[in-house]
Amino acid sequence: MRTVLFILCFLQSFMSLAQSEYEFLGVIQLQEDSFISYKISFTEEKGTLTGHTITDMGGPHETKSYLSGYYDEKSNVLEFYESGIVYTKSFVNQNDFCFLHYSGELKRLNEKQHISGAFKGLYSDGKECINGEIHLKNYGKILKRAKKIDRKVERSILISQEKKDQVHLLRDLDSINTHRLNKNETLSMFAEGKTIFLTVYDAGQEDGDKIALSVNGTPLYQNLEALSEKKVIEIPLKKSKTELSVKALTNGTIGGNTVMLEIRDAKNKIETVTNLKKGESAKFVFLRNE
Repeated sequence: MRTVLFILCFLQSFMSLAQSEYEFLGVIQLQEDSFISYKISFTEEKGTLTGHTITDMGGPHETKSYLSGYYDEKSNVLEFYESGIVYTKSFVNQNDFCFLHYSGELKRLNEKQHISGAFKGLYSDGKECINGEIHLKNYGKILKRAKKIDRKVERSILISQEKKDQVHLLRDLDSINTHRLNKNETLSMFAEGKTIFLTVYDAGQEDGDKIALSVNGTPLYQNLEALSEKKVIEIPLKKSKTELSVKALTNGTIGGNTVMLEIRDAKNKIETVTNLKKGESAKFVFLRNE
């Protein structure tokens, strides 16, 4: 009995010291009719928050930034701010990025709460840029509601099967969370270290997706097929700017060219899937942090 009590006390103490993970999904509101999708993911340990934000998810200006902040349980104050760029699809000039700063009241940091209120946008030099409001709900709670709605739609006898097939909130949420590299897009990553590791594979059923890769205009692979087995490619960053071009050589038998690409540097990992048709291309630009 003493041993059991000791184990339970140990586990309780350990769990109280462990980090808690949170995800919130919603929008940034810049004007009455101007909304941009926004997601924050962070861990909380003894009031300190560390994580990431993603702005314009799946859009032409999708940007992932670092998040830092704190939560004071006694005063019910939540503060967080963006402090740098991991990657972006926007035109790159890091000094011109507007970083979101938020401070508001939050009774509890748990899955039942939502985050809402005014935010201030600041450039890296502290000057003000765009201000507005954020409206976020816990992502786990959103998933639960989506599951309930999907079940209600599927069981309804008043909705045709054709319309049922068109309504699938869980699938739509998964699509939003999946980073896609579209035709003619450029994804710029502020890379840590002097090497990038690119992992290429087919995440689903092998269906003949093939791509060509080139680095700074020099062919790296001219006919690379995405298989279930992952292929890891090491790419040295010899210059401050390195371009990796991806060209679709085939359309898979299931949809278009959809190849999973994982990019990992010394600090971060990006997961993306090509959303291309035969002959279309896109590229990555790695900007090495000196």
